[in-house]
Amino acid sequence: SFFVHSFCLLIFFSFLLSQNVVDGVVAVVGVRPILHSDVLQQTQIVANSRHIDPRKNPYAFQKIYDSSLNDIINQHVVLDVAEKDTNMIISDDEVDRILKQRIDDFIAQAGSKELLEEALGMSLRKIEQEYWLEIRNMMFIEKYKLSKIQTVDVGRVEVNNFYDVYKDSIPPVPENYTF
Repeated sequence: SFFVHSFCLLIFFSFLLSQNVVDGVVAVVGVRPILHSDVLQQTQIVANSRHIDPRKNPYAFQKIYDSSLNDIINQHVVLDVAEKDTNMIISDDEVDRILKQRIDDFIAQAGSKELLEEALGMSLRKIEQEYWLEIRNMMFIEKYKLSKIQTVDVGRVEVNNFYDVYKDSIPPVPENYTF
């Protein structure tokens, strides 16, 4: 899905930015610690995509950091609940298949296996080992979310009723943000 593919690209670029990052636990969800370096990597990716220089605009960078931390916490919460759901089963073969697809995408983006290994500073085997658990976790999250929304059915009547009840609080024009 788009979410898994986007997350996979995020992890790929996180590897690229992971050098010289200060580490420390900023939060714990269940038994999973969230490291400052993980949040900072995601923050740097988002800031770079929005052309935000943390030295020139530290306030905007901090807002992105806070948002990234919140997103990671939310992902970990969903993962924690999904792993406790005995109906959620992800086979190693499924993870291996998705992992191979993502690694092939990364190789195509980098230009070759050798360039990918050079960019990440590790062998393809090590990249696969590091990335396997991330793929599994994202698959659990996606499968859990789908299991919760697949039985939801919203029709025109429900949308109209919602609008009638909340029309005073719905803004007439979508909000726009500029950085």
